[in-house]
Amino acid sequence: MVNYLARFSPRLSKVNAPLRQLLKQDSEFAWDANHDRAFQQMKDLITQHPGPVLAYFDPQKKLRLQVDASKNGLGAVMLQVWRAQVHTVLSSVPVSDKRLTEIQEATTQDPQLAALRKATLAGWPDAKKRFPPSIQEYWNHRDELSEIDGILFKGDKIIVPRKLRENMLERIHAGHMGVEKSKNRARDLLFWPGMGKRVEAAVEACSICQERRSTKPKEPMLSHAIPERPRQVIGTDLFTWNSQDYLVIVDYYSRFVELERLYSCTSSAVTTKLKAAPAMAQHGIAESVISENGACYSLGEFRHFTETWGFTHTTTSPHYPQSNGLAEKTVQTAKRILYKAKAENKDPYLSLLEYRNTPVDNLKSQAQLLMSWRLRLILPATAKQLQPQVTCQQTVHKRREVCQHRQQAYYNRSARPLPHLPVGVPMDPGNP
Repeated sequence: MVNYLARFSPRLSKVNAPLRQLLKQDSEFAWDANHDRAFQQMKDLITQHPGPVLAYFDPQKKLRLQVDASKNGLGAVMLQVWRAQVHTVLSSVPVSDKRLTEIQEATTQDPQLAALRKATLAGWPDAKKRFPPSIQEYWNHRDELSEIDGILFKGDKIIVPRKLRENMLERIHAGHMGVEKSKNRARDLLFWPGMGKRVEAAVEACSICQERRSTKPKEPMLSHAIPERPRQVIGTDLFTWNSQDYLVIVDYYSRFVELERLYSCTSSAVTTKLKAAPAMAQHGIAESVISENGACYSLGEFRHFTETWGFTHTTTSPHYPQSNGLAEKTVQTAKRILYKAKAENKDPYLSLLEYRNTPVDNLKSQAQLLMSWRLRLILPATAKQLQPQVTCQQTVHKRREVCQHRQQAYYNRSARPLPHLPVGVPMDPGNP
């Protein structure tokens, strides 16, 4: 009913904008005070008396019957102030008389809008396929279309001729607002099919906005390939806790965590820990090592280590540590273990042992996935429970895929692909 009365209620689209946001596919339906206020304003707008266009019958005023007919039917409306609708709609549009004249002329010269005007006045057929293809994109809006003084309207919004659309896009983005604000500003006054996508493309193509964007929007998640076996891929990262430096190493297959104290953060010290620690000396050489792009991983000594030991070294973006997400997450876990152990004055390595023996992701523990047996803890365990037991790799891989797809779906709700940068576009190193 509200949409039916849209043409008689100027500013309706602006008033119900918060409500329409709830209907978008990627929006969470969360009703708050703004929606209560918008709902009440919308009811007031369509029920106020006297309304901007519609009103109750007044026996003291003169009557005029306005009729129209087409081959399919007859329509009539009883008017008491017969220029009210035209005057109200045109006066509610914040456009100068010169601009209105320009729109009228462009509408007359536009072949598509000329055909649309003819269809609006003559009446639409019962089936979409019986209508000219050139204006079929307006089919879903046919009940909202009207023509006033040579200008076509969808409700109270001006339908912009093709000739003026580029100019309107420039005017819409004149204040260099973001995508959503620019689209809301356009939808408040104007309409043409696909206008939202055109506004979005214009904002994304604006070099000034791209250069001064405070934060880049999230791109869809690109997950690492799931390893087929333990120690195939490991991640590593450095962190400081309580004025002490640590090296964390995590296996991408089993999630097995190793924590090593560093007394120096040089390339030599990190290389020695990766060699001597259980990471490689006990568990074998990984095929791939993922790390940040710090100096300790990029100097000649570490490069020599990768060549002589025969593994691939992959570094992440300096300004995007999430690309080494598992190592980053493991750092937070290690810090929590250290903090809690210190708070209770307990041995942190005993807590780390407990963590390694805890089931993860509805699978077996890190130790069982890596070494096929439970580690002996301070908790009582039978000899049978400590016997080696191989875990099915297909089960692990399938479970990892389920978790990965769930994480991607959750992350990608607010992510979208970014356009490719053209060759030759100047870059601002201070705004990565």
